[in-house]
Amino acid sequence: MEDISSLAKKTNKSRRETAVQGTNDSSIVSKCSTSSCGYFNDPFLHYFVSKVSRRAPLIHRGYYIRAVAFDRIIKNFLELYGDAKKQIISLGCGFDSSYFRLKSAQLLNKAVFCEIDFPELVKRKRLLIENTDDLMSLIEKVEKPPLSPHIELSCTDYHLLGVDLTQLNTLEAALKMCGINFDVPTLLLSECVMTYMTRRCSTELVKWASETFEEAIFGMYEQMNPDDAFGLFMQNHFHSIGSPLKCINAFPTLESQIRRFLNTGWSWCEAFDMNTFYYKFVETQEKRRIEKLETFDEYEELNLKYSHYFILTASTVDLKRSLIRDRENKINVSFSDSTFQPAITNVLAFRRMPEDDQSVRRFGHASSIINERCTVTTGGFGEIDGRHQRLAEITITDLGTFKSYHVPCYSTHVQYSRMHHASISLSNGTTYLVGGRQSPYFMCNQMLKLTLNINLEKLQHSTSKEHVDAQDVVIDPAAVASKESVMFAQQDGVQRRNGKTGGRRTKKCHRSDSEHSEDNQTQSYLNSEQYQAKVQYTATPRGDCQWDAYEHSRINCDTSDKLDYEHSIIENERLSTLTWTFELGSIEVNIVSQKGSVPIERWRHAAAAVFVDGKEKLFVHGGKTKSCDVLEDCLLFDPDTEAWEELKCSGELPGPRHSHCVSYWNGHIVLSGGVNAYHEPVGDICLLDLSRNQWEKMDVTGNLYSRYSHTAHIHEDKLILVGGVNVHHPPPGVAVINLRTRKALEFALPNQDKRSLLMFHRHTSIMLASGDVVILGGGGNCFSFGTHLNRTPVLLNVVPCVEAVQ
Repeated sequence: MEDISSLAKKTNKSRRETAVQGTNDSSIVSKCSTSSCGYFNDPFLHYFVSKVSRRAPLIHRGYYIRAVAFDRIIKNFLELYGDAKKQIISLGCGFDSSYFRLKSAQLLNKAVFCEIDFPELVKRKRLLIENTDDLMSLIEKVEKPPLSPHIELSCTDYHLLGVDLTQLNTLEAALKMCGINFDVPTLLLSECVMTYMTRRCSTELVKWASETFEEAIFGMYEQMNPDDAFGLFMQNHFHSIGSPLKCINAFPTLESQIRRFLNTGWSWCEAFDMNTFYYKFVETQEKRRIEKLETFDEYEELNLKYSHYFILTASTVDLKRSLIRDRENKINVSFSDSTFQPAITNVLAFRRMPEDDQSVRRFGHASSIINERCTVTTGGFGEIDGRHQRLAEITITDLGTFKSYHVPCYSTHVQYSRMHHASISLSNGTTYLVGGRQSPYFMCNQMLKLTLNINLEKLQHSTSKEHVDAQDVVIDPAAVASKESVMFAQQDGVQRRNGKTGGRRTKKCHRSDSEHSEDNQTQSYLNSEQYQAKVQYTATPRGDCQWDAYEHSRINCDTSDKLDYEHSIIENERLSTLTWTFELGSIEVNIVSQKGSVPIERWRHAAAAVFVDGKEKLFVHGGKTKSCDVLEDCLLFDPDTEAWEELKCSGELPGPRHSHCVSYWNGHIVLSGGVNAYHEPVGDICLLDLSRNQWEKMDVTGNLYSRYSHTAHIHEDKLILVGGVNVHHPPPGVAVINLRTRKALEFALPNQDKRSLLMFHRHTSIMLASGDVVILGGGGNCFSFGTHLNRTPVLLNVVPCVEAVQ
């Protein structure tokens, strides 16, 4: 009789196995969704999915590159050995449909395909196959009964085995029973399989394969780089679902993976991260095709995901060609294709605020500094009441105490809720919001002017109260009389009042779901005690309360109880000015009447306040359009005339750019980083002389990484770049470029605190006179692992970096 501890161990093991098998069920749905959206062609995947579900574009991009890499390895292997007998063994096959796809395409000439996974999973797969005529028609079934309980199906060129891959003796015996020949060239595939095994078990499997097969090739795809913010977040995800990545810390890099294979009997090995594979080994025409399939706006997370996965091939013999590069060349062992120098370490340090003050949690927002004491943060994607959504509140952060005040500002006709817009503050404290999007399909066409009026005396004595109640404001009767019906609207509640007499009723408003709605923000706020609002209106002759918000969403007003929390706004007769009051003062919002060469709607552009001919203006460059075109135009906006002017520039033009930064320095625009028209990160530093409208590319010496989705500041003739993303690992930290000497240095970010991860992209930052940089927000939707929101404000002292390039 087994003791209790033994039974407990078995139970824990079975739970882990179930969790790992659960990753197959999720993966096959994602693969099916990717195929159905046109990324690759596999008409057999849907037979293995009980319920088809469309995944996000980011998931599609991730599974696309995975499928392309394995498809290339398999097809190159089949082509390499031509008419010779050969075998493909899929380790941890899951519900993969490669055999049926290759068989239907008549590519398995003299090839035997064998799939292996946990017994319970392959039983399910066998039943699915046997109950699907289209699948059974491709199998040349052998009638004699299996020789082993581990053999679920054994056919002429297809075998399905249920074996735990840690039981190597059982595995080898089952392979022999179904006729696998260890002397025939064999391709072994491991697609996110060995990472769930212990270091010892996975290495024993690698060694067993090299010793068992006379001529073997190993193809592997799995995770790496566990120590940065994305890697730690990824590990937390897999741990939370019960299938921890057991090997990632034992073999964290390409170099360590290659050495593992070379140390266990393999003659050569090559490995590449998926950024390298995509940008260097996928044809340009194919990349253009993929980028047109869906509107996409998660470049940061895609490049981070690609930098944390790799594709590897190893061989026990000297091959004549690479199976990954798809080129006829001899392979030399290479640990990395990156040539940039390592960044300087142990210079930067974080200073975190107390947990109660870490209240700016969003990404894709915009921030600007006002009166050297406050920052205004608008828009972005964040969390309210446990729900992730686009935000419409305005956040005021006191740079003296780092307390933040969140003012809910909602209107059915004002586009507060936006992402990847620009926020530019002039010297008089006025802030302009330019561009942005509410979804990749719905651009913001309103330019907003924000005027912040802060009572400095109240600011000095402000409490730590985080969410601020908007105060009641008296409505100007003249404004009401000048219009028969003046609508007072906010996204989580509606006020209506007209000049006619009529009863007043209280109603609660809900926004219905639609393609371009605000992700049900209305419902979320209405259910929140923190953001409830009293809604009042005077009945109109129609007797209802419905109208279109923008052109894509509809407000539906239903009778309900009176709400407790009160908001009021001032709105003029043109419905273009709103004033929101809160504890420390008020915020006036105006919709700007744009004139002249009004720019095309865009997001991910760059903007800065500049002085041209002694007058302060707004400069805007580049960005993306709704049709996914990348722009390269330069525009100036005059705040006095509210007119736009498009600049005709000459010289070394930077070209189309998005997710970049522009800064103002000595009559010049300094453009840094960004993504080009081919969606490739660049590292150029370009200068635009605003007196001549002429561009120049700086010849920078030293060490400077390409980056995008970063922030930039000018301090004492130094350009300081904070964070960002590129195609290498680790992600960029802080770069300092001396604009006089044009020398650059890169500094690595401090080590991550596992309890409070910081991702330095899609954030904003403010440079203080002390040399500290205040980081606000940041993070993103980390592939299928969940959404990460930085807990900020966080201070980053860059003084030592600046001093290093004096």
